[in-house]
Amino acid sequence: MNHLLLELANKRQTYRKMLNLYWMTIILTVLLEHLIHRLGPSSISNSFTQQLILQTLGLAAVTGVTEMLYRYRKVHSDNLLLITGIIYASSIIFINPTIGIVPAIYIFPILTSVLSFNKTRILLAFSLTLLCFVCMYALSPDLRFSMQPIHIFGVLFLYIGVTIIALAITTSGIELLGNLKHATEARQELLVKNIIMDRLSKIDALTDLYNHKTFHEYLEKLVEQNESNQLSLQLAIMDIDNFKKINDTYGHWVGDIMLQRVANIIKETVTPNDFVARYGGEEFAVIFTEKTLEQSLSIVEQVRQKLAVSLHPELESQAATLSIGLHNYIKGDGKETLFRGADASLYTAKRTGKNKTVVHSLISDPKGA
Repeated sequence: MNHLLLELANKRQTYRKMLNLYWMTIILTVLLEHLIHRLGPSSISNSFTQQLILQTLGLAAVTGVTEMLYRYRKVHSDNLLLITGIIYASSIIFINPTIGIVPAIYIFPILTSVLSFNKTRILLAFSLTLLCFVCMYALSPDLRFSMQPIHIFGVLFLYIGVTIIALAITTSGIELLGNLKHATEARQELLVKNIIMDRLSKIDALTDLYNHKTFHEYLEKLVEQNESNQLSLQLAIMDIDNFKKINDTYGHWVGDIMLQRVANIIKETVTPNDFVARYGGEEFAVIFTEKTLEQSLSIVEQVRQKLAVSLHPELESQAATLSIGLHNYIKGDGKETLFRGADASLYTAKRTGKNKTVVHSLISDPKGA
């Protein structure tokens, strides 16, 4: 059986509603039986009252056991509900055998079995219904006396008809939920593809950092937040020194390795609140948030120093270095001013010896190796 249908059939809410229906059935059964016999040709006898009390207690006991198993043992079995329904119907027929059409109440367990969306369980309910009807008919003289042949054929036709309808409902439900499952899976697959495509459009394939376009989108949003919420913001632009020489001397594949290693050093050093992107070529950009300028400077210096002391076999065991420009955002400057300040600081670091960090507001006193 479809797993989706099993989940639907075994939902605790559905089971809870069925138990509530059974409790209501006990009350309605007692009231209706009392009313039928009260309006009948004879008055209510003491024996009927005793039977009615015993029936009520018996049904309450059966439902109570089912309730306890559900509430304390977390048992919610469709077979248990089916047996309970058979007992309900049998007790009503037993106490009202003189009403010729009363065996029609056996459709109750058949209808209950529809909630399982299981054809086997529906056929089981039908088989138990036939068996119980035959037993009741054989054991109850009053029932045999009250039922005419037309009643017997009518009841059997009712059982068969309700069973066929139940099977048809189940078949339609299985098809409907199967289609729903396929549609849901297709939608989930499309959602996953969209997420992957969205990621690919934002991520640089070589370094697994955000790309140039995403960097500018994110920077613009953070600048807007700074203007409205006084968000602390710094921008660092990093450039691998002599990168063209690395490519020309050792090959572009070594250049790609160096880009990946620098990206990894940056990612390992910055905090989760920071945004790292490959700006283009051998340049990287880091947007720092919720930090002071001194804290951001400390982080970029850690990045620079880690790379400066790392020896790379691909570079004949030599180190590579970074030049870094850092600029602290001042409210009202705007995105372009922030970027130009960081870029100008990077240019100063390159021009004054490389392998150093230059802060825009402190260009006259660059910090470096």
